[in-house]
Amino acid sequence: MNEMTDKQMEVILNLVADKFAGCKDMEEVKKAIDEVRNMAKKEKPEG
Repeated sequence: MNEMTDKQMEVILNLVADKFAGCKDMEEVKKAIDEVRNMAKKEKPEG
């Protein structure tokens, strides 16, 4: 497994923070959690 750089970690944390920042209620938070978990499952970046 590759070690993650500080920059990559920062990008990922900002992405996650942005997802949660848009949530208005628990339902949206749960949806954001699912989306983040699905992103974590993917080995290769999309595109």
